Amino acid sequence: MTSLTETAPSSASAPESAGHGLRLVRALRTAPLPLLRQLHRDHGPVVRLRVPRLPVFLVSDPDAIQEAFIRTHHEYDKGWVRRADPDSPSVLPLTKALGQGLLTSGARLHRRQRRLIQPMFHRERIEAYAASFVALARVAFGGWHDGDLRDVHREMSELTLAIVARTVFDVELDSAVAATIGRSIAENQAIVRRSTTLWGQLLDRLPVPSTRRWNASAREVNAMIYEMIGARRAAGIPGTDLLSLLLSARDEDTGEPMPDTQVRDEALTLLLAGHETTANALAWALHLLASHPGEQERARAELAALDGPATVADLPRLRYTGAVLNETLRLYPPAWIITRHLTEERTIGGYRLPAGASLLLSPWVVHRDAHWWPEPQRFRPDRWLGPGVPPHRYAYFPFGGGPRQCIGNDFAVTEATLVLATLLRDWRVEAAPGTPPVRPLPLVTLRPRDGVWLRVRATG
Repeated sequence: MTSLTETAPSSASAPESAGHGLRLVRALRTAPLPLLRQLHRDHGPVVRLRVPRLPVFLVSDPDAIQEAFIRTHHEYDKGWVRRADPDSPSVLPLTKALGQGLLTSGARLHRRQRRLIQPMFHRERIEAYAASFVALARVAFGGWHDGDLRDVHREMSELTLAIVARTVFDVELDSAVAATIGRSIAENQAIVRRSTTLWGQLLDRLPVPSTRRWNASAREVNAMIYEMIGARRAAGIPGTDLLSLLLSARDEDTGEPMPDTQVRDEALTLLLAGHETTANALAWALHLLASHPGEQERARAELAALDGPATVADLPRLRYTGAVLNETLRLYPPAWIITRHLTEERTIGGYRLPAGASLLLSPWVVHRDAHWWPEPQRFRPDRWLGPGVPPHRYAYFPFGGGPRQCIGNDFAVTEATLVLATLLRDWRVEAAPGTPPVRPLPLVTLRPRDGVWLRVRATG
Protein backbone atom coordinates (compact mmCIF):
# COMPACT_ATOMS: atom_id res chain seq x y z
CA MET A 1 0.00 0.00 0.00
CA THR A 2 1.42 3.40 -0.98
CA SER A 3 2.25 6.28 1.29
CA LEU A 4 -0.44 8.86 1.91
CA THR A 5 1.92 11.67 0.96
CA GLU A 6 3.19 10.41 -2.38
CA THR A 7 0.72 12.66 -4.22
CA ALA A 8 0.93 15.57 -1.79
CA PRO A 9 1.64 18.90 -3.50
CA SER A 10 4.93 20.66 -2.99
CA SER A 11 3.90 23.70 -0.99
CA ALA A 12 5.43 26.34 1.23
CA SER A 13 2.97 25.63 4.02
CA ALA A 14 0.80 22.77 5.21
CA PRO A 15 -2.99 23.11 5.53
CA GLU A 16 -4.15 24.62 8.81
CA SER A 17 -6.83 23.66 11.28
CA ALA A 18 -10.02 25.72 11.25
CA GLY A 19 -9.97 26.24 15.03
CA HIS A 20 -7.23 28.37 16.52
CA GLY A 21 -5.93 30.03 19.64
CA LEU A 22 -7.12 29.23 23.12
CA ARG A 23 -10.22 27.47 21.78
CA LEU A 24 -8.05 24.93 19.99
CA VAL A 25 -5.78 24.49 23.03
CA ARG A 26 -8.87 23.89 25.17
CA ALA A 27 -10.19 21.31 22.69
CA LEU A 28 -6.82 19.55 22.68
CA ARG A 29 -7.06 19.25 26.46
CA THR A 30 -10.72 18.30 26.82
CA ALA A 31 -11.39 16.10 23.76
CA PRO A 32 -8.13 15.37 21.90
CA LEU A 33 -9.09 11.97 20.46
CA PRO A 34 -12.04 13.05 18.26
CA LEU A 35 -10.32 16.35 17.46
CA LEU A 36 -7.15 14.73 16.11
CA ARG A 37 -9.08 12.24 14.00
CA GLN A 38 -11.25 15.03 12.61
CA LEU A 39 -8.21 17.11 11.72
CA HIS A 40 -6.73 14.14 9.88
CA ARG A 41 -9.98 13.47 7.99
CA ASP A 42 -10.41 17.13 7.04
CA HIS A 43 -6.84 18.02 6.10
CA GLY A 44 -4.89 14.85 5.35
CA PRO A 45 -1.61 13.46 6.66
CA VAL A 46 0.01 16.80 7.59
CA VAL A 47 -1.95 19.62 9.22
CA ARG A 48 -0.81 22.63 11.21
CA LEU A 49 -2.59 23.26 14.49
CA ARG A 50 -3.03 26.98 15.03
CA VAL A 51 -1.62 27.00 18.55
CA PRO A 52 -0.47 30.43 19.80
CA ARG A 53 3.25 31.09 19.24
CA LEU A 54 4.04 27.43 18.51
CA PRO A 55 4.40 25.70 15.12
CA VAL A 56 2.62 22.41 15.87
CA PHE A 57 1.80 19.79 13.22
CA LEU A 58 -0.22 16.59 13.35
CA VAL A 59 1.67 14.11 11.14
CA SER A 60 -0.18 10.92 10.23
CA ASP A 61 1.76 9.51 7.28
CA PRO A 62 3.67 6.31 8.15
CA ASP A 63 6.66 7.25 5.95
CA ALA A 64 7.04 10.56 7.76
CA ILE A 65 6.53 8.88 11.14
CA GLN A 66 9.21 6.33 10.27
CA GLU A 67 11.68 9.08 9.44
CA ALA A 68 10.86 10.96 12.65
CA PHE A 69 11.51 7.87 14.77
CA ILE A 70 14.60 6.64 12.95
CA ARG A 71 16.18 10.12 12.82
CA THR A 72 15.52 10.91 16.50
CA HIS A 73 18.71 12.43 18.00
CA HIS A 74 19.55 13.83 14.55
CA GLU A 75 17.14 16.17 12.73
CA TYR A 76 14.46 15.22 15.27
CA ASP A 77 14.53 15.47 19.04
CA LYS A 78 12.31 13.73 21.55
CA GLY A 79 9.64 15.84 23.17
CA TRP A 80 7.38 18.82 22.65
CA VAL A 81 9.97 21.60 22.49
CA ARG A 82 13.66 21.59 21.75
CA ARG A 83 16.10 21.69 24.60
CA ALA A 84 18.93 24.22 24.34
CA ASP A 85 21.26 21.21 24.29
CA PRO A 86 19.77 17.93 23.00
CA ASP A 87 22.01 16.09 25.47
CA SER A 88 20.49 18.02 28.38
CA PRO A 89 17.77 16.51 30.57
CA SER A 90 14.11 16.99 29.70
CA VAL A 91 11.69 18.97 31.81
CA LEU A 92 8.27 18.53 33.40
CA PRO A 93 6.03 16.65 33.65
CA LEU A 94 7.67 13.21 33.49
CA THR A 95 11.04 14.33 34.78
CA LYS A 96 9.51 15.38 38.08
CA ALA A 97 8.33 11.82 38.64
CA LEU A 98 11.06 9.77 36.96
CA GLY A 99 14.28 11.77 37.09
CA GLN A 100 16.65 11.06 34.19
CA GLY A 101 15.71 7.52 33.25
CA LEU A 102 15.32 6.15 29.73
CA LEU A 103 12.04 7.98 29.11
CA THR A 104 13.33 11.44 29.93
CA SER A 105 17.12 11.54 29.51
CA GLY A 106 18.93 13.57 26.88
CA ALA A 107 20.41 11.95 23.78
CA ARG A 108 23.93 11.18 25.04
CA LEU A 109 22.80 9.78 28.40
CA HIS A 110 19.99 7.85 26.71
CA ARG A 111 22.39 6.15 24.29
CA ARG A 112 24.71 5.13 27.12
CA GLN A 113 21.93 3.90 29.40
CA ARG A 114 20.10 2.00 26.69
CA ARG A 115 23.30 0.15 25.83
CA LEU A 116 23.69 -0.83 29.49
CA ILE A 117 20.05 -1.80 30.05
CA GLN A 118 19.24 -3.56 26.76
CA PRO A 119 20.71 -6.95 27.85
CA MET A 120 18.23 -7.02 30.75
CA PHE A 121 15.43 -7.34 28.18
CA HIS A 122 16.92 -10.06 26.00
CA ARG A 123 14.55 -12.93 25.34
CA GLU A 124 16.16 -15.35 27.79
CA ARG A 125 15.79 -12.80 30.60
CA ILE A 126 12.12 -12.25 29.79
CA GLU A 127 11.50 -15.99 29.62
CA ALA A 128 12.99 -16.32 33.10
CA TYR A 129 10.33 -13.93 34.42
CA ALA A 130 7.44 -15.62 32.61
CA ALA A 131 6.75 -18.16 35.36
CA SER A 132 6.23 -15.26 37.78
CA PHE A 133 3.72 -13.67 35.39
CA VAL A 134 1.60 -16.84 35.41
CA ALA A 135 2.02 -17.64 39.11
CA LEU A 136 1.00 -14.14 40.21
CA ALA A 137 -1.94 -14.12 37.79
CA ARG A 138 -3.22 -17.46 39.16
CA VAL A 139 -3.03 -16.10 42.71
CA ALA A 140 -4.91 -12.94 41.70
CA PHE A 141 -7.70 -14.76 39.88
CA GLY A 142 -7.87 -17.44 42.57
CA GLY A 143 -9.66 -14.92 44.77
CA TRP A 144 -12.51 -14.46 42.29
CA HIS A 145 -15.94 -16.08 42.63
CA ASP A 146 -18.41 -17.10 39.96
CA GLY A 147 -20.75 -14.19 39.22
CA ASP A 148 -18.55 -11.49 40.78
CA LEU A 149 -18.86 -7.98 39.37
CA ARG A 150 -15.32 -6.65 39.14
CA ASP A 151 -13.54 -3.57 37.88
CA VAL A 152 -11.00 -5.42 35.77
CA HIS A 153 -8.98 -2.26 35.21
CA ARG A 154 -8.33 -2.08 38.94
CA GLU A 155 -7.69 -5.84 39.05
CA MET A 156 -5.17 -5.64 36.22
CA SER A 157 -3.49 -2.63 37.86
CA GLU A 158 -3.01 -4.57 41.09
CA LEU A 159 -1.72 -7.60 39.21
CA THR A 160 0.77 -5.68 37.08
CA LEU A 161 1.94 -3.89 40.23
CA ALA A 162 2.60 -7.30 41.80
CA ILE A 163 4.52 -8.34 38.69
CA VAL A 164 6.75 -5.25 38.58
CA ALA A 165 7.31 -5.45 42.35
CA ARG A 166 8.56 -9.02 41.86
CA THR A 167 10.59 -8.48 38.69
CA VAL A 168 12.07 -5.05 39.46
CA PHE A 169 12.68 -5.36 43.22
CA ASP A 170 12.06 -9.05 44.04
CA VAL A 171 9.48 -8.21 46.72
CA GLU A 172 5.97 -9.51 47.38
CA LEU A 173 2.91 -7.34 46.84
CA ASP A 174 1.91 -7.51 50.52
CA SER A 175 5.32 -6.26 51.71
CA ALA A 176 6.00 -2.79 53.12
CA VAL A 177 8.14 -2.08 50.04
CA ALA A 178 5.25 -2.86 47.68
CA ALA A 179 2.91 -0.67 49.75
CA THR A 180 5.34 2.21 49.35
CA ILE A 181 5.53 1.52 45.61
CA GLY A 182 1.74 1.55 45.34
CA ARG A 183 1.44 4.92 47.09
CA SER A 184 4.21 6.35 44.94
CA ILE A 185 2.53 5.19 41.74
CA ALA A 186 -0.77 6.79 42.73
CA GLU A 187 0.88 10.10 43.64
CA ASN A 188 3.07 10.09 40.52
CA GLN A 189 0.09 9.52 38.24
CA ALA A 190 -1.71 12.47 39.82
CA ILE A 191 1.27 14.83 39.68
CA VAL A 192 2.16 13.94 36.08
CA ARG A 193 -1.44 14.48 34.93
CA ARG A 194 -1.56 17.82 36.75
CA SER A 195 1.81 18.93 35.40
CA THR A 196 0.59 18.79 31.80
CA THR A 197 -1.20 22.12 32.41
CA LEU A 198 0.35 25.52 33.08
CA TRP A 199 -1.88 25.85 36.15
CA GLY A 200 -0.69 22.47 37.35
CA GLN A 201 2.96 23.44 36.88
CA LEU A 202 2.31 26.50 39.03
CA LEU A 203 0.74 24.30 41.73
CA ASP A 204 3.85 22.09 41.62
CA ARG A 205 5.80 25.05 43.00
CA LEU A 206 3.35 25.89 45.77
CA PRO A 207 3.04 24.14 49.17
CA VAL A 208 -0.56 23.04 48.54
CA PRO A 209 -1.71 19.70 50.06
CA SER A 210 -1.35 17.72 46.81
CA THR A 211 2.20 18.98 46.27
CA ARG A 212 3.12 18.19 49.87
CA ARG A 213 1.71 14.67 49.46
CA TRP A 214 3.76 14.11 46.33
CA ASN A 215 6.93 15.44 47.92
CA ALA A 216 6.41 13.17 50.94
CA SER A 217 5.75 10.19 48.66
CA ALA A 218 8.87 10.98 46.61
CA ARG A 219 11.01 11.14 49.74
CA GLU A 220 9.56 7.84 50.97
CA VAL A 221 10.10 5.92 47.73
CA ASN A 222 13.59 7.40 47.24
CA ALA A 223 14.61 6.38 50.75
CA MET A 224 13.26 2.89 50.10
CA ILE A 225 15.11 2.50 46.80
CA TYR A 226 18.38 3.86 48.15
CA GLU A 227 18.11 1.55 51.16
CA MET A 228 17.64 -1.41 48.82
CA ILE A 229 20.57 -0.25 46.67
CA GLY A 230 22.80 -0.03 49.73
CA ALA A 231 21.74 -3.45 50.97
CA ARG A 232 22.34 -5.06 47.56
CA ARG A 233 25.76 -3.46 47.21
CA ALA A 234 26.73 -4.56 50.72
CA ALA A 235 25.56 -8.12 49.99
CA GLY A 236 27.43 -8.33 46.70
CA ILE A 237 24.35 -7.57 44.55
CA PRO A 238 22.74 -11.01 44.48
CA GLY A 239 19.61 -11.83 42.52
CA THR A 240 18.22 -11.67 39.01
CA ASP A 241 15.62 -8.92 39.53
CA LEU A 242 16.06 -5.77 37.48
CA LEU A 243 17.42 -3.71 40.38
CA SER A 244 20.22 -6.25 40.86
CA LEU A 245 20.94 -6.22 37.13
CA LEU A 246 21.10 -2.42 37.11
CA LEU A 247 23.64 -2.54 39.93
CA SER A 248 25.66 -5.19 38.10
CA ALA A 249 25.82 -3.24 34.82
CA ARG A 250 29.20 -1.78 33.84
CA ASP A 251 29.97 0.83 31.22
CA GLU A 252 31.73 -1.00 28.39
CA ASP A 253 34.18 1.89 27.86
CA THR A 254 35.08 2.80 31.45
CA GLY A 255 34.03 -0.29 33.42
CA GLU A 256 32.27 2.00 35.89
CA PRO A 257 28.94 1.07 37.52
CA MET A 258 25.92 3.36 37.37
CA PRO A 259 25.77 6.00 40.09
CA ASP A 260 23.13 5.30 42.71
CA THR A 261 21.07 8.27 41.52
CA GLN A 262 20.95 6.84 37.99
CA VAL A 263 20.04 3.38 39.28
CA ARG A 264 17.18 4.99 41.21
CA ASP A 265 15.93 6.85 38.10
CA GLU A 266 16.08 3.76 35.89
CA ALA A 267 14.42 1.49 38.48
CA LEU A 268 11.60 3.96 39.01
CA THR A 269 11.16 4.40 35.25
CA LEU A 270 10.92 0.62 34.73
CA LEU A 271 8.52 0.36 37.65
CA LEU A 272 6.12 3.10 36.61
CA ALA A 273 6.32 2.67 32.83
CA GLY A 274 5.86 -1.09 33.08
CA HIS A 275 2.85 -0.94 35.34
CA GLU A 276 0.07 1.30 34.02
CA THR A 277 0.56 0.69 30.30
CA THR A 278 0.23 -3.09 30.57
CA ALA A 279 -2.71 -2.80 32.99
CA ASN A 280 -4.49 -0.52 30.53
CA ALA A 281 -3.89 -2.87 27.60
CA LEU A 282 -5.27 -5.85 29.53
CA ALA A 283 -8.34 -3.92 30.69
CA TRP A 284 -9.10 -2.79 27.14
CA ALA A 285 -8.63 -6.36 25.86
CA LEU A 286 -11.12 -7.70 28.41
CA HIS A 287 -13.59 -4.95 27.55
CA LEU A 288 -13.36 -5.84 23.85
CA LEU A 289 -13.72 -9.58 24.49
CA ALA A 290 -16.72 -9.05 26.75
CA SER A 291 -18.30 -6.99 23.97
CA HIS A 292 -17.51 -9.66 21.35
CA PRO A 293 -18.42 -13.09 22.79
CA GLY A 294 -17.59 -14.93 19.57
CA GLU A 295 -14.02 -13.68 19.57
CA GLN A 296 -13.74 -14.50 23.27
CA GLU A 297 -14.85 -18.08 22.70
CA ARG A 298 -12.35 -18.45 19.88
CA ALA A 299 -9.55 -17.36 22.21
CA ARG A 300 -10.78 -19.71 24.94
CA ALA A 301 -10.90 -22.61 22.48
CA GLU A 302 -7.23 -21.99 21.64
CA LEU A 303 -6.37 -22.13 25.34
CA ALA A 304 -8.42 -25.28 25.93
CA ALA A 305 -6.10 -27.10 23.53
CA LEU A 306 -3.14 -26.58 25.89
CA ASP A 307 -2.08 -29.33 28.28
CA GLY A 308 -2.34 -27.01 31.30
CA PRO A 309 -1.85 -23.37 32.25
CA ALA A 310 -0.07 -21.37 29.56
CA THR A 311 3.71 -21.12 29.80
CA VAL A 312 6.30 -19.22 27.84
CA ALA A 313 6.83 -22.36 25.74
CA ASP A 314 3.21 -22.10 24.57
CA LEU A 315 3.54 -18.58 23.13
CA PRO A 316 4.05 -19.75 19.53
CA ARG A 317 0.75 -21.69 19.80
CA LEU A 318 -1.20 -18.71 21.16
CA ARG A 319 -1.65 -17.05 17.79
CA TYR A 320 -5.21 -15.91 18.32
CA THR A 321 -4.52 -14.67 21.86
CA GLY A 322 -1.63 -12.67 20.41
CA ALA A 323 -3.92 -11.35 17.68
CA VAL A 324 -6.39 -10.19 20.33
CA LEU A 325 -3.63 -8.18 21.99
CA ASN A 326 -2.39 -6.73 18.71
CA GLU A 327 -5.90 -5.64 17.82
CA THR A 328 -6.39 -4.18 21.30
CA LEU A 329 -3.19 -2.16 20.97
CA ARG A 330 -4.36 -0.98 17.56
CA LEU A 331 -7.69 0.29 18.88
CA TYR A 332 -6.51 1.46 22.32
CA PRO A 333 -2.77 2.19 22.19
CA PRO A 334 -1.59 3.05 25.74
CA ALA A 335 0.79 5.68 24.31
CA TRP A 336 -1.90 7.47 22.29
CA ILE A 337 0.30 10.46 21.39
CA ILE A 338 4.06 10.70 20.81
CA THR A 339 5.92 13.95 20.18
CA ARG A 340 9.02 14.88 18.24
CA HIS A 341 10.72 18.23 17.66
CA LEU A 342 12.36 19.38 14.44
CA THR A 343 15.87 20.67 14.99
CA GLU A 344 16.17 21.82 11.38
CA GLU A 345 13.86 22.59 8.48
CA ARG A 346 12.54 19.45 6.77
CA THR A 347 10.21 18.54 3.92
CA ILE A 348 7.50 16.28 5.34
CA GLY A 349 4.64 15.05 3.20
CA GLY A 350 5.52 17.54 0.48
CA TYR A 351 5.45 20.51 2.86
CA ARG A 352 8.35 22.52 4.24
CA LEU A 353 8.15 22.47 8.03
CA PRO A 354 10.30 24.96 9.95
CA ALA A 355 13.03 24.25 12.45
CA GLY A 356 11.49 24.45 15.88
CA ALA A 357 8.25 22.74 14.81
CA SER A 358 6.67 20.23 17.16
CA LEU A 359 5.22 17.09 15.59
CA LEU A 360 2.32 15.13 17.04
CA LEU A 361 2.51 11.46 16.01
CA SER A 362 -0.66 9.72 17.13
CA PRO A 363 -1.14 5.95 17.11
CA TRP A 364 -4.81 6.66 17.91
CA VAL A 365 -5.18 8.46 14.57
CA VAL A 366 -3.04 6.22 12.35
CA HIS A 367 -4.34 2.95 13.84
CA ARG A 368 -7.90 4.03 12.97
CA ASP A 369 -7.16 5.30 9.46
CA ALA A 370 -9.30 3.52 6.84
CA HIS A 371 -6.54 4.01 4.26
CA TRP A 372 -4.47 1.44 6.14
CA TRP A 373 -7.04 -0.55 8.12
CA PRO A 374 -10.27 -1.87 6.53
CA GLU A 375 -13.17 -1.40 8.93
CA PRO A 376 -10.86 0.50 11.27
CA GLN A 377 -13.37 0.88 14.11
CA ARG A 378 -14.20 -2.83 14.20
CA PHE A 379 -12.53 -5.28 16.60
CA ARG A 380 -11.19 -7.95 14.22
CA PRO A 381 -8.36 -10.01 15.73
CA ASP A 382 -8.24 -12.30 12.72
CA ARG A 383 -6.88 -9.45 10.59
CA TRP A 384 -3.54 -10.24 12.31
CA LEU A 385 -3.52 -13.88 11.24
CA GLY A 386 -3.01 -13.28 7.53
CA PRO A 387 -0.13 -11.81 5.51
CA GLY A 388 0.52 -8.12 5.02
CA VAL A 389 -0.28 -6.91 8.55
CA PRO A 390 0.56 -4.27 9.45
CA PRO A 391 0.28 -2.83 5.92
CA HIS A 392 3.19 -0.46 6.69
CA ARG A 393 5.76 -0.79 9.46
CA TYR A 394 4.58 2.51 10.92
CA ALA A 395 0.86 2.14 10.32
CA TYR A 396 1.09 0.38 13.71
CA PHE A 397 3.42 1.75 16.37
CA PRO A 398 2.05 1.19 19.89
CA PHE A 399 5.61 1.10 21.26
CA GLY A 400 7.05 3.94 19.18
CA GLY A 401 10.13 3.19 17.12
CA GLY A 402 13.73 4.03 16.39
CA PRO A 403 16.34 4.60 19.13
CA ARG A 404 13.60 5.66 21.58
CA GLN A 405 11.36 2.63 21.03
CA CYS A 406 10.07 1.23 24.31
CA ILE A 407 12.82 -1.01 25.65
CA GLY A 408 10.30 -3.21 27.45
CA ASN A 409 7.99 -3.98 24.52
CA ASP A 410 8.78 -7.70 24.41
CA PHE A 411 8.48 -7.90 28.20
CA ALA A 412 5.06 -6.20 28.05
CA VAL A 413 3.73 -8.37 25.21
CA THR A 414 4.90 -11.59 26.92
CA GLU A 415 3.39 -10.49 30.23
CA ALA A 416 0.06 -9.43 28.70
CA THR A 417 -0.26 -12.59 26.59
CA LEU A 418 0.37 -14.94 29.50
CA VAL A 419 -1.87 -13.01 31.91
CA LEU A 420 -4.72 -12.94 29.37
CA ALA A 421 -4.26 -16.64 28.61
CA THR A 422 -4.25 -17.51 32.33
CA LEU A 423 -7.47 -15.56 32.91
CA LEU A 424 -9.41 -16.83 29.88
CA ARG A 425 -8.53 -20.45 30.55
CA ASP A 426 -10.68 -20.46 33.72
CA TRP A 427 -12.94 -17.43 33.37
CA ARG A 428 -15.38 -15.88 30.93
CA VAL A 429 -16.01 -12.13 31.07
CA GLU A 430 -19.40 -10.58 30.32
CA ALA A 431 -20.67 -7.05 29.91
CA ALA A 432 -22.70 -6.03 32.95
CA PRO A 433 -25.80 -3.82 32.42
CA GLY A 434 -26.07 -0.84 34.72
CA THR A 435 -22.33 -0.29 35.07
CA PRO A 436 -20.54 2.90 33.97
CA PRO A 437 -19.90 3.12 30.22
CA VAL A 438 -16.35 2.34 29.16
CA ARG A 439 -14.79 5.51 27.77
CA PRO A 440 -11.16 6.33 27.00
CA LEU A 441 -9.43 8.96 29.13
CA PRO A 442 -6.37 10.28 27.24
CA LEU A 443 -3.93 11.47 29.88
CA VAL A 444 -0.29 10.40 30.00
CA THR A 445 -1.59 7.00 28.88
CA LEU A 446 -4.94 5.94 27.46
CA ARG A 447 -6.87 4.49 30.37
CA PRO A 448 -10.58 3.71 30.94
CA ARG A 449 -12.20 6.79 32.50
CA ASP A 450 -14.43 4.99 35.04
CA GLY A 451 -12.84 1.56 35.02
CA VAL A 452 -14.07 -1.55 33.20
CA TRP A 453 -16.79 -3.31 35.19
CA LEU A 454 -17.43 -6.88 34.01
CA ARG A 455 -19.20 -9.97 35.32
CA VAL A 456 -16.80 -12.90 35.67
CA ARG A 457 -18.01 -16.48 35.20
CA ALA A 458 -16.04 -19.53 36.27
CA THR A 459 -15.73 -22.13 33.53
CA GLY A 460 -13.70 -24.86 35.24
